[in-house]
Amino acid sequence: MLSPSDFAFLWDDCCRCFYRKVACRQPRLRMPFPSVFGKIDRAMKEHFLGERAETVAEGMPEGVIGGGDRWVKSAPFELPGCSRTVVIRGRVDVLVDCDGGSFGVIDFKTTMPKADHIATYSRQLHAYAWALEHPASGSPVPVSALGLLCFLPETFGAHGPRAGVFGSLEWVEIPRDDEKFAGFLCEVAAVLEGAVGPPPSPDCPWCPLVDGRNGGLCCIS
Repeated sequence: MLSPSDFAFLWDDCCRCFYRKVACRQPRLRMPFPSVFGKIDRAMKEHFLGERAETVAEGMPEGVIGGGDRWVKSAPFELPGCSRTVVIRGRVDVLVDCDGGSFGVIDFKTTMPKADHIATYSRQLHAYAWALEHPASGSPVPVSALGLLCFLPETFGAHGPRAGVFGSLEWVEIPRDDEKFAGFLCEVAAVLEGAVGPPPSPDCPWCPLVDGRNGGLCCIS
């Protein structure tokens, strides 16, 4: 089972940790994450559900925002050069029901929009698109747009005991590039086919601890 969110961070952080999670079923220890960002993202979803996407931020696909927190799962498929079938499973923030009959995959982020977000989140959103277009059950869902809706808090306001933050919204479009995503999946296949995991990233804080406990081994049992 491949998680789209692991394509965004875990793969770049440490391929050995990625291998260990997928092939050996040994996930990384969870680091504390400030809950406020999750609460802001959830509030954004609740606020925009049912809204016309193109009125929210310039450049967003024309259609209605819906489908919040939808779990998606692909049918089993083979990666080039990989002897095992794999499945993509993850949760999409929201979908845009586009006017032309297709859908847009949207991720909410509380952050300053940056150019490198395209590289960071492209694989994750492409994985969601793949699962929607090749579902484990039901009809395929055509995906025509991928992108991030970024909220950057800038000011604070209060009225009595109630308060809130205000800021700008910006749409960051992720260009669809299935060929590049397929090439990435080939890299994933090469790592997963190894009988022993790849070397750890030099700055990975977890591998020295886990490898020391396991005698330096990371292999499929």
